[in-house]
Amino acid sequence: MKRIVARSVSLAAAVAAAAAAGAETFPSRPIKVVVPFTAGGNADTVARILTQELSRQLGQGIVIDNRGGANGIIGSDIVAKAPPDGYTLLFTTGSHAINPIVSDKLPYDTVKDFAPVALVGVTGSHVLVVPPSSPFKTLQQLVEAGRKPDSKLSFGSAGVGNTMHLVGEYFKMLTGTHLLHVPYRGSAPAVNALMAGEVQLVFLNPVGAVEQVKQGNLRALAVSGDGRLAQLPDVPTMAEAGLPQFDLNGGWQGLFAPGGTPLQVIATLNEKVNQALKTPAVSERLQAIGMQPAGGPPQALADYVRQDMKKFSEIAKAADIRPR
Repeated sequence: MKRIVARSVSLAAAVAAAAAAGAETFPSRPIKVVVPFTAGGNADTVARILTQELSRQLGQGIVIDNRGGANGIIGSDIVAKAPPDGYTLLFTTGSHAINPIVSDKLPYDTVKDFAPVALVGVTGSHVLVVPPSSPFKTLQQLVEAGRKPDSKLSFGSAGVGNTMHLVGEYFKMLTGTHLLHVPYRGSAPAVNALMAGEVQLVFLNPVGAVEQVKQGNLRALAVSGDGRLAQLPDVPTMAEAGLPQFDLNGGWQGLFAPGGTPLQVIATLNEKVNQALKTPAVSERLQAIGMQPAGGPPQALADYVRQDMKKFSEIAKAADIRPR
């Protein structure tokens, strides 16, 4: 009997030790990061810059899984329903905070079903771009044309309810322009449509705008925010271009885990993301494309979600954008 008890105690101790070891060695296998937008877009670009260094910091491979569609809802739902063990993560944008405002049929709870890991970066502005062949050289020229009922001008976005969409609607409301919204499956397809002449303007995150403007593929008419972009010093602010009311700052990008992920796993991921953001391989590359590396505790990301839900709820209400 004593031997049986002893064996039971030894077995229990071994199981406990194995469990403890497993918890201490996270991650012990590759991690999948779901980007709920198409490859080549803003979020995908930043996610790849981050995860290349994060993989080194964690000592494990990281696979990017692009699941575009429904303004990020499809990919986000995959993560919301994934095991809460830290091996399936979501890298997304401010659209994550807009979806519950414009959709009343989300398959997940934006707050409860996701655990903030880290705020990766923020941008100070949105960039209004047109193709190089556009007749509009200034913001005022575009606004004057857009105010004509028969203007037939349209703007592209990465989907209904995407940040690009809400910013465009805000612009319409402030300027009194008649612009048709044309949604695409991501920012990259929207930019391609702009270059092909399918739409006449797009509001881009600097991450997607800076290099395209520098290379001459797009023309920037103005940037929102408090000041000019260091990467595009010749492009005026909306206020300088004659639209001082347009005071929206740029968006954010961040990393989430499924809700219920152990706090220790979140802490490990947060620590490694912060370390990655401090390396030149990440910080300098992000700044070069117009994004300011952020970091900080998980709460910093949670705060951005809360603030954006409030801000864009007000914009959606003013622009009469109703949940669908």
